[in-house]
Amino acid sequence: MTRQERALRNAVILLAAAALVLGGLLIWSLRAVATFKEDAAEGESPEVAAADGQPVTDEEWTRELKKKHGDEVLLGILNHIVVGKEAAALGIQVTEEDIDRELERSMAGYASEEQYYAQMLSELGLSRQEVREEVGYHLTLQAVATAGIHISDAEIDAYLDENAERFMPAKQVQLSIIRTENYEQADEVMDRLEQGEDFAALAREVSIDEESREHGGRIGTVEENDPFWPEDLLKTAVELDAGDIAGPLQTGDDYTVLRVENIIVPEPPEPAEIREEVRKELALAQAAPLEQVESDLRRKYDTAIYIDNSMQD
Repeated sequence: MTRQERALRNAVILLAAAALVLGGLLIWSLRAVATFKEDAAEGESPEVAAADGQPVTDEEWTRELKKKHGDEVLLGILNHIVVGKEAAALGIQVTEEDIDRELERSMAGYASEEQYYAQMLSELGLSRQEVREEVGYHLTLQAVATAGIHISDAEIDAYLDENAERFMPAKQVQLSIIRTENYEQADEVMDRLEQGEDFAALAREVSIDEESREHGGRIGTVEENDPFWPEDLLKTAVELDAGDIAGPLQTGDDYTVLRVENIIVPEPPEPAEIREEVRKELALAQAAPLEQVESDLRRKYDTAIYIDNSMQD
C-alpha cells in the first residue's frame, strides 16, 4: 500500500466513524497559541521559533493562524458551546463507554490501539485525549441531530432483511509484504525465502514499499474485502494459513510477495448492538445534515462574531 493509499484509507475510516472533524483539530492549535500568550509578560510578544537567528514571534504566528484558520477555529469553538447547551437541554449525555465503542470501530484495520493513536498524532496532531474529546463531540452532535426522530422495530427489521450480509464480520488477515518493481525481483525474493532467509530482513533490504519496509514488511491487519487492496491479493491471502508465503503476485505495476502472520475471524456483534447501529443510521438519514444542525444551533443560541462578517450565517 502506498502512502497515498494509506492516507485515503484512514480518511475513509475516520469519516465512516464520524469521529474527527477539522474544527476540533484547529481548536487545539488555538490552545497552543493561548499557552504562549499566558507565558508572555504583558505588552511583550515572545519568540516561538527562529531561522538563522531571525526570530518568529508569537504575535506573527497568531496573526498567520487567524488569517489562515481563524474562521474554522472560531466556528468550531462556537459549535462546541451550542451543541453542549442543546445536549444539556435535551438531557443527552455521551458516556465514556459510548466513546470506547465508537473508537473501537474507528480502529478497525489497525494493528493495535497504539498504532491508531500514533497515526492520529502524526497525521492530525491530536493526542489520545483530544481524539476522545472530538469523538465525544461528534457523538453528541449526532444525538442532538436525531433527537425526536423515531425509528420503529419494523423499519429496523426491514433494513436487516435487505442488508444482513453487511453485519457479518469480515475475515481479517495480518500481513507482511515485500513489494518489488518487476516479476524477476519478486521471483528472486521467493527463491531467497525458500533458502531460509528471514522475511523481515529481506523486506528491509529490497522492498520498495517505504512504509512497510521500515517495519520488516508488516502492514498490520487487513479485512478480506478492503477496497484499498488488490482483490486478487486478498483472495490469495485469506485462503492461506498463518506462516504461509505466496507470490509473486502482480499488484498494479509492481509485484508482491506476501506472508500471512495471522488469520482472525471476529465474533459477530450482539443483535442488540446491530439494531442500535441500524437505528442510528436510519435516524441520521432522516435528520438534517450535521453542518446545518450546527448552523441552526448557532442561530438558536444567538451567537455573535465581532470580527469579519464573512463568518456569520
